Amino acid sequence: MPGIRKQAAALLCLAALLFSVPTSSADISPIPWDQEVMPAVNETYYIGEREYKDPSLHVTIEEGVYNNTSYLVARIKIADPTQLRSYVTGLDSGQLGRYPKYGTELAEHVNAVFAISGDVNNLDKKRYGTKNGKHITRAFQTYVANAKADSKTGLGSLDILLIDDKGDLTILERATEEDIEKYPGNIVSTYSFGPGIVINGVQMTDFTYRASAYGANKRAQRICIGQTGPLEYISVYSAGPDQKTPEGKKCKGLTMNEFSDLVYSQGDVINAYNLDGGTSTWMVFRNERLNVFGNRSRNTISDIIYFASAYQEDE
Repeated sequence: MPGIRKQAAALLCLAALLFSVPTSSADISPIPWDQEVMPAVNETYYIGEREYKDPSLHVTIEEGVYNNTSYLVARIKIADPTQLRSYVTGLDSGQLGRYPKYGTELAEHVNAVFAISGDVNNLDKKRYGTKNGKHITRAFQTYVANAKADSKTGLGSLDILLIDDKGDLTILERATEEDIEKYPGNIVSTYSFGPGIVINGVQMTDFTYRASAYGANKRAQRICIGQTGPLEYISVYSAGPDQKTPEGKKCKGLTMNEFSDLVYSQGDVINAYNLDGGTSTWMVFRNERLNVFGNRSRNTISDIIYFASAYQEDE
C-alpha cells in the first residue's frame, strides 16, 4: 500500500507541474484602431470552405433557399471589439471613397478573414455632399455630418447604424445629428444606407416612407450586418433575380419586407441593418466572393466591413 501511495503522490506532483506550465505561446491582443493592414491570415485555421476558427475568431457560413431565392448566412464570434473593423479607400489621400476596387481586392489588402460590402453608394462624393441624411464616420473621425432634421417632423431622412468601441451595433431610426451627438458611447463607424430591419429585437415591417430611398419594393441582391449577442454578429445575403438557386432555377429576389422576414427568421437577431446591394454586394471569405450564384456581374466598391484575427502567435 505505501508503494501505491507514493506512486499516486508522484503522479499528482507530475500533473500539477504539467498544468503549471503555459500550454500556449500565443495571445489574444486588441488591434490598434489606426492599424490598416492586419497580419497575414494563418491558413491552418480554415476548417473547410465555409468555416474559420482560431482562439479569437470563429466564422461559419451556411447556404439555403428562401422564397425561391438563394441566400447565405454568416455567423461571426470575436474575442475583442477591435476585430470588427472597416476599411475605406482614399483615406490616406484625403479623398474619401476614391479609387474603388473589387471587394476581394479590399479584403485581401487588409488581410480580412471575412468581409462584406458597406456604405458603397453613400461614399460617392457627388451624392453624399448634397443629399440630406448622411453621416459618415470611420475610425472615430467624421467626414460627413448631414443628418438634418425635417422642419415639419423634426426627424431625419435615414436610419443610421452606429458601431461603437465595445463592438455594439445601435440603429437610430430617422436619425439627426442631434440624435447622434446624444449617443453615450464612443462611435467608431457609422453607416447611412439602411434601413434598419431589426431594431432592439423588433422586426421592422413598414418601409413605405422610405420605399424610394431604399428601393424597398425592388427585387435585388441584398446584404445586412447584424448583432446577435455580445461580440457575436450575423450577416445575411440574398440573391437577385439574375442569379440562380443551387438547383439551377432562376432566383426570385427579395423585397425589403421579404429580406426582413429572412433575417428575423434566424431567431436571435438583436439589431440588423441593410447595406448597399445590387451588383455592389460582396460577401468575401478566404479572399473569394461567395455571392456569385451563377452570375459574375460585379461592381467595384469603396468600403468594406470586415473581421480580423486578434490571435498573435509567438515565433
